[in-house]
Amino acid sequence: MLPSVELDVATGIDQKILAEQIRHIYSQTPTYVPVVFFGALMLIIMLWPAISPVVAIAWCLWIWFLYGAYYVLYRRWRKVEPDDKAMSAWARPYVAMGWLATLSWGMTGVLFFHPDSFIYQAVLLIFLVLGSAAILVTSTMYSPTFYSVVLMLTPLSVRMAYEDGLIYESLAAGLLVFTLMLILLHRNTHRSYANTLRLRFANEALAEQMTELKGVAEQANIAKSRFLASASHDLRQPLHALGLFLGELHERINEPEIRDRLMQQMGSSIEAMTDLFDALLDMSRFDAGGVQPELRNFQVGQLLRDLELEYTQRAVASGLTFRTVSCKAVIRSDPLLLRRILRNLIENAIRYTQTGGIVFGCRRDGNFIKLQVCDTGIGIEKQQLDKVFQEFYQLNNPERDRKKGLGLGLSMIKQLANLLGHEISVQSEPGKGSLFSLRVACADAVTDEPVSENENTALTDRLESACILVVDDEDAVREGTRGLLEAWGCVVITASTIDEALEKIIRSPHQPDVLVTDFRLRNHVSGVDVINQVRSSTGTHLPAVMITGDTTGEETASLHGSDITLLHKPVNPGRLGTLLRFLLTEH
Repeated sequence: MLPSVELDVATGIDQKILAEQIRHIYSQTPTYVPVVFFGALMLIIMLWPAISPVVAIAWCLWIWFLYGAYYVLYRRWRKVEPDDKAMSAWARPYVAMGWLATLSWGMTGVLFFHPDSFIYQAVLLIFLVLGSAAILVTSTMYSPTFYSVVLMLTPLSVRMAYEDGLIYESLAAGLLVFTLMLILLHRNTHRSYANTLRLRFANEALAEQMTELKGVAEQANIAKSRFLASASHDLRQPLHALGLFLGELHERINEPEIRDRLMQQMGSSIEAMTDLFDALLDMSRFDAGGVQPELRNFQVGQLLRDLELEYTQRAVASGLTFRTVSCKAVIRSDPLLLRRILRNLIENAIRYTQTGGIVFGCRRDGNFIKLQVCDTGIGIEKQQLDKVFQEFYQLNNPERDRKKGLGLGLSMIKQLANLLGHEISVQSEPGKGSLFSLRVACADAVTDEPVSENENTALTDRLESACILVVDDEDAVREGTRGLLEAWGCVVITASTIDEALEKIIRSPHQPDVLVTDFRLRNHVSGVDVINQVRSSTGTHLPAVMITGDTTGEETASLHGSDITLLHKPVNPGRLGTLLRFLLTEH
């Protein structure tokens, strides 16, 4: 059994067993009450010549009263149908009445004992032994009611012990031994019954949990199917358009204006596919635990000002107002991941707001800060609020228009918020707008240097005439990279293996300035092997870029903190160019 399942099964199981035991003794009531009524009457009829009529009638009426009260209690119990927690309260009156009833039966061993008639003594003995056996059958499941059996035979045993003669002493001792045997039998039977109940409830809890897990798995399977269908559609659309543009370009290659237009459209299609692959790659990293936050204390005000500068003009260009409510609070989070969450929220606000504006800022909430994005957009129906964080779920976009996004933004926001331990919530009213809130813990003071994500740092463009060594065992990738780098003015050396790379370096009049290699090559050779051998051969600590399709981070985890820069496929040409310029400037 899985540990979590075992823990859940153990919770409250003793209460369930106790409740079932009490439920069992109550359920026996309709069966034995009529039997007791008849048995009491038969006993006084059979002993009538040897006992006082007044005592006999009074005792019989008393027994009928007690067991009538038993039946009334049972009827009330059936009407109420108490749950497991309330069942203990119903046990107390039942047990008290049980001990009183058994004592009343046991007192017949004294009241109805006839010292001069062995026949009447035998009748009394038989009735009390049968009564004791009946208690074992009806009450052994619940010990507090069963142990009243000692009151059934003890008075008769004591009474016989006062009689002279070995036979009475033997009978008295025999009754005590019989009582002890009943107790031992009860303990074994009770233990077996309790274990059976424990196993039953454990199996029921396990079956219930398995049903829940099956439901979760089925929902996950449905979500996966929906995910694959949406991803397939969103990938096929730009791919289909790219094929059409390529076909038209082939036919009209000599018409400059049309050729330029087609090239621009093909670039847009490729960009759309890259965006989808990037989003899917990010989701894969989240699922595989490949994204680890770097928490630090920093002032949120600078982050808000940066985003205000970034999005004010875009909002104004869309005919919207953009207002920021800043603050000087210090919060604890990962600045880069938090910036990404807020960017996605602002992007969505601009995308789904036609008129009005957007308010972006922070609000105090005790020891927390709520970072909020409020818009006057189309709003969200109440029944759809929980769905907006699902993958590929989009509002008012059944045709999957890529201009309205991919439907992955809020899903990634939710995953990032969970990763950072931040609570994200949404309030919305159709036709009036939406309010997204991210609850972030405050910190006492700034303890870390602020992180900037300024991507406009001036870098000297040293790609011209730079020598780049490209190692990849895929011909198409190798030639595509060569063409791109040569278009940027680079001198390119390409190779598919380590030996070929070393040979070409020796023959080339240029020494490589940067090495770009795939992570996984043929014959179990890795990009790390390529980098180490090229550096050893050239005698220089060559800047290196390794390109990988590993989304889990397991295979490349050892590279974190090293001087090897990782890029994940598909690589955006602009990012590659910026990285190469940076490495050339630093080298």
